[in-house]
Amino acid sequence: MTDRTRISEYGPKKEVLVDRILGNDGIYVVTLNSPETFNTMSVDLMQSIAQAFDAISHRADADPNNDEVRAVVLRGEGRGFAVGLDIGKLDEYLDGDISGSTDPWRAIWDCPFPVIGAVNGPAVTGGFELALACDVLLASPRAVFMDNHAKYGVHPGRRLSQRLIQVCGINNAKFATMSSFPIEAKLALTWGLVQQIYLDNEALECASVEIARMMANNHPMMVKRYKSLIDRGAMGTYAEGLELEGASDSTFYEDLSDLQATLKDGEAKFQEMISWVAARE
Repeated sequence: MTDRTRISEYGPKKEVLVDRILGNDGIYVVTLNSPETFNTMSVDLMQSIAQAFDAISHRADADPNNDEVRAVVLRGEGRGFAVGLDIGKLDEYLDGDISGSTDPWRAIWDCPFPVIGAVNGPAVTGGFELALACDVLLASPRAVFMDNHAKYGVHPGRRLSQRLIQVCGINNAKFATMSSFPIEAKLALTWGLVQQIYLDNEALECASVEIARMMANNHPMMVKRYKSLIDRGAMGTYAEGLELEGASDSTFYEDLSDLQATLKDGEAKFQEMISWVAARE
């Protein structure tokens, strides 16, 4: 990811970096920058993640048609994505009061833009929860997911138990959590935990930006509505989800800043799709 410019740095040791990919796509990259600890989740790192994502969220325009930010990539520098909290420093975590404005998981959940997790290595316990907070997960073959709450004798508190049920199914969720079983990349793909595996970390980084670009090139208001509909629908029943979709549909076209421009853009993209279909063997 050399084609980017530094936007901001967070934490006393620059634990989190925020870059913007060059060009007009509105792609931001958030990097966990403690590679010497495999991105162990210190209080400073957690607070910095929260600050970074809140700052990105605050870039949302009052009119979503005009959003400058379109997609966010979350990655870990070095050989680890994030390996969770050092249990030997649990007192620091408790004294740090990681909640509300300092909660990194909350900050990712609250981000109105699509968040792509590029998992380049171990994502363990709190790091696993960070990954699960993303909207899409891409992985290299080195990626591995593991929940050690039961191993350490601590309780999950960032939706992991319920999110795993949604993503992987009840029995897989029990298997992963009760045994602290390491879920390697291929198994994660089989379970639906990750959406794609790439050849190596370099390919992963390129692909994460390309998927972000695909999202960025779609209509910004519809992308954000999809994220909201799916997230909110997952919290309720199927019938409640249909009500959410109907309510969103009833206001969508009124909220478009330029309906005719949107339809013209859609017409051009339809013709591009026809050409793409015709070119397929």
